[in-house]
Amino acid sequence: MWARRRGTVVSIGIIKVNRSESSFSVQADGVSLVTNASARDAARLRMIVPHWFRVLGDEIGEVSVLLDSRLPEGRIGRLQKDGSSLEDVAGVLNELASTYKKLRWQLLDYSTLEPVSGIWWRNGMPLRCQDGTPVFAFAASVLAARCRYVLRVDCDMLFLNRGWVQEALKKLQAGQADIISPPRLGSSPTRFSSRAAMFDWPVFRARFLPMRAARLDVLRRMHRMLHGRPTYLSYEESIIKLIKRREIRHLILPEAFGCSLHVAKATDPALPDFHNVVGEWEQSNIPAAQLEAGWEFGWSHWV
Repeated sequence: MWARRRGTVVSIGIIKVNRSESSFSVQADGVSLVTNASARDAARLRMIVPHWFRVLGDEIGEVSVLLDSRLPEGRIGRLQKDGSSLEDVAGVLNELASTYKKLRWQLLDYSTLEPVSGIWWRNGMPLRCQDGTPVFAFAASVLAARCRYVLRVDCDMLFLNRGWVQEALKKLQAGQADIISPPRLGSSPTRFSSRAAMFDWPVFRARFLPMRAARLDVLRRMHRMLHGRPTYLSYEESIIKLIKRREIRHLILPEAFGCSLHVAKATDPALPDFHNVVGEWEQSNIPAAQLEAGWEFGWSHWV
């Protein structure tokens, strides 16, 4: 099931998985940066995980990657139809784990769908939302964290850190918010996004879980059920509903503490010059066009 033995290496097919201890319970104070990835994310992980360690490494206790063995589906699958294989991603993760001792990864265990869903949701066991965004993988990645404070991020996020991690911790510890988003570049939307957010996991779980998983309206739900398609909305939409009802307090930190950038296209990190873009970003050399565009990365803004 979910628990892993420390230090063992298990072969699944031709994939070598470095397994480490993990459970549904918090094992240490500090911050866990957790993410989920798919077989299309080798280039992203190769570029972005080292960036996380350069920018955030001193302020986080671990980076935990949950790898989904199933290919993306729906709209997400159409956007990411080309790319790496599961073996490619596993190879990249094992290489990174040999360099960064705070990194651990494991395959998403589909046999845990029921217990994971029982912790998160009151009304079902959603695998993916109606457009293909993973729901189960999002929820399971949080449960894989060892530390009390969880920074859940998409595997395509870049950060500048001028103290936002410590500021988020201060505000969580003072009870000033329930979910805190890192600063966003430029004039980005102010609503909650699951791309990057931090919370005090034991407190969040005790106060808000299980929550009701957001679903489509009845007519669209019936249409999708007839075609065998998912009827749930994203994990993000479930949180937003509670924020709108003022049951969850959400805060986005100001740019004085740093900023973040979303690299949506999986093919961009595979381009030869992407490492130069990351280097410029880490030096705060951000083109005016990107500043104007906000936190959605645009290749044309940098070349």
